[in-house]
Amino acid sequence: METVKLIKILDILGEAVVAVVGSAERTVTHPASINEAQDESAITFCHYGGSEGLQQMRATRAGVVICRADQPVDELDGEKTFILVENPRLSFLRVVGALFVKPRPSSGIHPTAVIDPEAKIHPSVYIGPFTYAGKCEIGAGTVIHGHVHIHDHARIGCNIIIHAGAVIGAEGFGYERNEAGELEKFPQVGGVIIEDNVEISEIVCVDRGTLGDTIIHEGAKVDTLVHVGHNVVIGRHAVITSSVMIAGGTRIGDYAYIAPSACLRDRISVGERAFVGLGAVVVKDVPDGVTVMGVPAQPAEQYKRMLKVSKALTQLMLIWDKLGICWQRQTKEGKRFLKW
Repeated sequence: METVKLIKILDILGEAVVAVVGSAERTVTHPASINEAQDESAITFCHYGGSEGLQQMRATRAGVVICRADQPVDELDGEKTFILVENPRLSFLRVVGALFVKPRPSSGIHPTAVIDPEAKIHPSVYIGPFTYAGKCEIGAGTVIHGHVHIHDHARIGCNIIIHAGAVIGAEGFGYERNEAGELEKFPQVGGVIIEDNVEISEIVCVDRGTLGDTIIHEGAKVDTLVHVGHNVVIGRHAVITSSVMIAGGTRIGDYAYIAPSACLRDRISVGERAFVGLGAVVVKDVPDGVTVMGVPAQPAEQYKRMLKVSKALTQLMLIWDKLGICWQRQTKEGKRFLKW
């Protein structure tokens, strides 16, 4: 393992470093989580503040800890070196990315990949084993891993990563019932546009547009097992996490965040910097900057009030049960009545 001096780490972080407490002669060989570091050759980070953060930093065996600038690390022992920054997680990922991540695959097309003769692929692109690329365009610096299927009419930009098993540009799901009630397929003749610096994880399906294009704008990140329906538009630097279903025609604003297993119905709009909670079912538009939760999704404060009322009613019912108070239906002299 390569030994990295502290000065090199500080050079990478630059102006993000607020202060350094501890030995400046420290060296590290690998990154580790704060609870799993085995010895002082590890570098880690702590994003917790207060007593919880101090407890974790005191207990870790890592020799270098990137931590919050407001932590009183002077209270800790002098056996570790602390790098104080405003955002420990961000600083840590930059260090790991610069020093400990193996480089991207070399450019080239694997012998088992199948490429349409009319595909336009930049020479710096890497295409992995058993991938298929139809009549598409792929820009400079893009990495397409193995077993990806890229259909015709896909335009993929620069510095994009598409992981194994993704399907880009397949026909969307669109039908209309005819006079006999049978389903007739709506022609899918649009395309897919994926802009620069997007990352698409494993087994993601991005449908082509029905007439226009399905668009994933610059810097967006799409996690594993996501379905992006036809004519969906995902905004710049939006985050779509695992197992999300986005139905056709939905628009997601810039910097929005869609939490795991959320379901977004067709032709709705999720605003810029909006937040859709875990497992939410979104059936109407979400304004800019609003957080929604629940089934069906509703503004967070409204949803939390509903949960409080539901909890209070449940507790009241339990009290009634304990006191033996219940409704009983009885019959007397041919009349039915309710009795405590």
